[in-house]
Amino acid sequence: MAFKIKLNGQDRSVDVDGDMPLLWLLRDVLGMTGTKYGCGVAQCGACTVHVDGVAVRAC
Repeated sequence: MAFKIKLNGQDRSVDVDGDMPLLWLLRDVLGMTGTKYGCGVAQCGACTVHVDGVAVRAC
């Protein structure tokens, strides 16, 4: 499935499965390794990213 995402002010197009977690899209597809995998259940906060200025868990 093709998606458009704005990442750090730049428009990007990606073709991934619609159920792929944002964390894997950022790390594995877009190479943004600053986002970390922690507990895997959105409890520890290691995967936190900002989406439209709001902190969300990416896992």
